[in-house]
Amino acid sequence: MSMNALATRALMSCRQAVMASQSASVPGFPFTSIIPVSISMQGEIIALLAETAPHTKNLLIDPRVSIQLHDDLEDNWQAATRLSVLGRMRPMSPQQSESAQLKESFYLLHPELDHFDELADYHFWILDSVQFRLVSGIDKPQWLDQISPDLFELTLDDRDKLNSDLRFQEIGGHVVQACRYGLQIIANGRIRFLSVAEPVNHWVEF
Repeated sequence: MSMNALATRALMSCRQAVMASQSASVPGFPFTSIIPVSISMQGEIIALLAETAPHTKNLLIDPRVSIQLHDDLEDNWQAATRLSVLGRMRPMSPQQSESAQLKESFYLLHPELDHFDELADYHFWILDSVQFRLVSGIDKPQWLDQISPDLFELTLDDRDKLNSDLRFQEIGGHVVQACRYGLQIIANGRIRFLSVAEPVNHWVEF
C-alpha cells in the first residue's frame, strides 16, 4: 500500500482529534483540547469550534497548531496508525462554510452537533496543512508534504445505493464519504475505513 493510501486511511479513520495550540493565558506553553473534525472534498481538515473555547482564543492570537489523528477502532494508541498534522487554522469564509456538501458530511459524522453552526457562538474552521507525519505499524515514520485522498462527490442516492449493498450490511452504520482508496463508514459513533485492494476511479467500482 502506498504512503498516500496509508495517510488517507489515517486521515479518514476518526472524527475527533487532539489539537495543540499556543496558550494565550499561559504564554510559551502548548494547550491541548479535543475537537470534532471531518474532511472536505479537497482533503482538508475541517473543525467546528466555539468562539468562547480557550483553543479558539488561542488561534486568534497564533493560528499555528499540531493535530493528532488516530484510528477510531484501535484501543492501543501506541499500536494504532496515526497521523500528526502541522498547520495553521483559519475561519472558513461564509460562502465556503455554507456548502451543503461540507455540512452534510460533517453532520453525518457528528449528528449530536447537528445545526450547531447556526448558533452565533459556533463556526467552521479549516486547517491549512504544512506537513504530515505518518506512523503506521512497523513502517518507519514518514514526513509527507501533502495527502491526496481524491474524494468522490456522493449524492444522497449514491449513499443509499452503497448502504444497501449486501457487502456492507453486516457491518452496520452508513457511508459518509468515498475515495479512491476506500469508504469512510460510521457505526455506533465510531469510524471504520474500508480499504480497497486497488485504487478505484469512481464509487461504482466498489
